[in-house]
Amino acid sequence: MFCLKCGKEIKDDAKFCPHCGAVTSAAPGSQGASSGAPVYTMPDSNNGAAQWSSAPQGGNKRRGTGLLIGGAVAAVLVIVVIVAAVGGLFSSPKGQVEKALAQTTAAYAGAMEKLGASELEKLIQDRSYTQRVSFELNSINEQLTGWYDLSSLKGIGIRMNADYDQKGRKMDFDMAAFWDDEDLASIQMLVDGGRMTFSSPEFTKGDAYGFSTETLGADLDKLGADGGDVDLKKIGFNLFDLMEKATPPAEQTKEMKDAVADANKQLFDAVEVEKSGKKSIEVNGKNMDATLYNVVIPEDAMKDYVNALEDVMKMVDTEDMMKDILQSMGFDKSTVNEILSDMGSTDVYGELAAILKQGVKELGDLELEVYVSGGYVCAVSFDYRASGTKVEIELFLGGGDNYVDDLSLEISAGGEKLTIESNGDHSAKSGVFTDETTIRLGSDRVTSELRWEPKASNGNFEWELGISNAASLQMEGQLTTTKNSVDLQLDNLSVKAAGTKLISLSAGYYLGPCEGMKVSHSSPKLLSDMDEDDLEDLVYDLQDNAEDWAYGLQDRIPSDLLYYLY
Repeated sequence: MFCLKCGKEIKDDAKFCPHCGAVTSAAPGSQGASSGAPVYTMPDSNNGAAQWSSAPQGGNKRRGTGLLIGGAVAAVLVIVVIVAAVGGLFSSPKGQVEKALAQTTAAYAGAMEKLGASELEKLIQDRSYTQRVSFELNSINEQLTGWYDLSSLKGIGIRMNADYDQKGRKMDFDMAAFWDDEDLASIQMLVDGGRMTFSSPEFTKGDAYGFSTETLGADLDKLGADGGDVDLKKIGFNLFDLMEKATPPAEQTKEMKDAVADANKQLFDAVEVEKSGKKSIEVNGKNMDATLYNVVIPEDAMKDYVNALEDVMKMVDTEDMMKDILQSMGFDKSTVNEILSDMGSTDVYGELAAILKQGVKELGDLELEVYVSGGYVCAVSFDYRASGTKVEIELFLGGGDNYVDDLSLEISAGGEKLTIESNGDHSAKSGVFTDETTIRLGSDRVTSELRWEPKASNGNFEWELGISNAASLQMEGQLTTTKNSVDLQLDNLSVKAAGTKLISLSAGYYLGPCEGMKVSHSSPKLLSDMDEDDLEDLVYDLQDNAEDWAYGLQDRIPSDLLYYLY
């Protein structure tokens, strides 16, 4: 019989539902046993019809007629049918696999949410952000330098900062080589609408120079530049206008997303699923009872899917986009065609689709074995022949204390096996995210050990990447994430070989909302306002300033290091 509360199948003599705990009609003293509550039974072998009957009252053996009388009884039937459907009574094998896939996806997404993963995609889409990158030398092993002592170079490094605000139509860039707290050389650039300016404290002595990108060609023509077959007077552009042309509009992006969703639905509609019964399977070292489903993805459906994705990608016509950009810059049609011809084929998506279609042709109908346990996908396996070689692929999910903590992948072909194993506290239920991943191929091995404690205020991040016990990359520092930013500051980024540290750096990376322009140029000198003599003077000034800078740098470098360099 079936439980009237949750709709799931239970034993005929069960006194309590093992799924929801409800009292059944078979329980002594239950309301169902004493009041003739209706019990739904499966179709019998005589007439194949499911029926309702009344349970005996007391010691009387009265039999119900099975008739559905009145709207109240009909309402009860409808409710039971709904509950049974929700409980999976009428769920198809395909629906059960789909539900397991959805729960699997949600489990991994939920683990990322618990970690406070940043939503950086929107930041990039809004095109308003700040990025900072830096590297600084801590130490360098003498074995790399022919046993010369380069310890005096400690503190030398490079940094790059950029701010981008598409809506405000501004962008700046700052790059510098530094030693301790002093810049050795730096350059700053600012793009403000149609004007681009740059300066360098060391080479322009604080003066800023610039030009208008919108009148670039005309300015070059004025200075005597030779454009060849190109009419320079027509050449000009606004960088932010070009950015807009290279970015699909919001309505087109939505259309593309809808088309991908529709392609996904059509592919899944074509999938065939057959339930093969219960089976015990070992998943990441743990024996699990699972339900096996044979899933077939037809070759024609996969071809249609690739074609649909190709159509989606081609909604953004790369060639037409390039033509539009070049023509907006002032190039005539013949020059644009010549430029595009020199660039070669721009049908990147068509070439990618052709590769995917060839892969689909080799696969044929994709036959998968999908194992479901506890409502989640715990294993997927399939094999096929590629160029006469049998390839076997097995993916295992879960098996440990937490579903997302353990996963592994095995790929076997031609007597070789590639194995990827990952385990740890991937949802940081202990407050610390940990992961140990090993990649094996024959005797070669790559290992990764990562530890991140999101709520710790200092030294919360450690990561070591090793290659066959021969070399390793180690990172230690602080990783801080918010909803719209990520900030990684590494006190130690070192490379080791055979257990010996070769080089150690400090490093940093930040991506977050635009903090405004850091670079400002007051009254820059426009190159278009200069005559030939002014430009000649500028060249000489740059040469003199460069010589002064080189002599100043030479004075700072220790004599023993100078001897090594020369």
